[in-house]
Amino acid sequence: MSSRKQATPTQSVRFVGSGVIALTSLCASFETMCGRYVIDTNQGQVAARFEAEISDLGLWTWEPNYNITPMTVVPTIALDGTKARKLVPMRWGLHPHWRKDMPQGRPLFNARAETAADKPSFRTPWRRRRALIPASHWYEWTGEQGGKVPWCIKPDASPQESGLFAFAGLWDQWRVEDGVSLLSCTILTMDSDGPIKRLHHRMPVRLPETEWAAWLDPDSTAERVLDSALSADDLIFWEVDRAVNSNRAGGSALITPAV
Repeated sequence: MSSRKQATPTQSVRFVGSGVIALTSLCASFETMCGRYVIDTNQGQVAARFEAEISDLGLWTWEPNYNITPMTVVPTIALDGTKARKLVPMRWGLHPHWRKDMPQGRPLFNARAETAADKPSFRTPWRRRRALIPASHWYEWTGEQGGKVPWCIKPDASPQESGLFAFAGLWDQWRVEDGVSLLSCTILTMDSDGPIKRLHHRMPVRLPETEWAAWLDPDSTAERVLDSALSADDLIFWEVDRAVNSNRAGGSALITPAV
């Protein structure tokens, strides 16, 4: 490992509170894979599920969100400078640390797992800043523009199992000025398999719990961990109401099967 000081995901709350949320008004309707997802639990439940300490407790919060869109500030799991697991607010849509301009245009909310290691926007996070993105469901669409049908997707967990799982993600830190920075993240995707292919040819990378620690650890090889990425064999999906086509829609009814 390099002796260069590593960025740690614990210094962004001031900017998150005043700057990032304001950017969400620029968000249009994103429907590419994976462009919408759900976390149906609160901040404390997310932290408990991932055995993470809440970063800057009391300065930010999280309540269930059934229609998370790019540019939303989302709870993200990352390691701090002591390799402690933290739950940190990050903007969904990675903004590379080397960019000189403010975030604008289409955010980098997805990265292809097959090529991320070689892309300028992702290669440093691939080596040193990997994240777990908690989720309980995600959405995909079929059909043509103007008549798209939304589908809700989740693992077929038993009632005894937690509904939260982990997308493999990357994060980065863009410094605005001394002491103020933007933390942002992206979700890795891979080729779809099984029945899920009828919805989309790509799907988010999900990691088994046995590989969570290794994925976060920069001393582990990312490619080896991704060899354990979960297939679509355990996934179930159902059509939902087209209300979710609007990025302004909210509430648990969005994941209810369409009548």
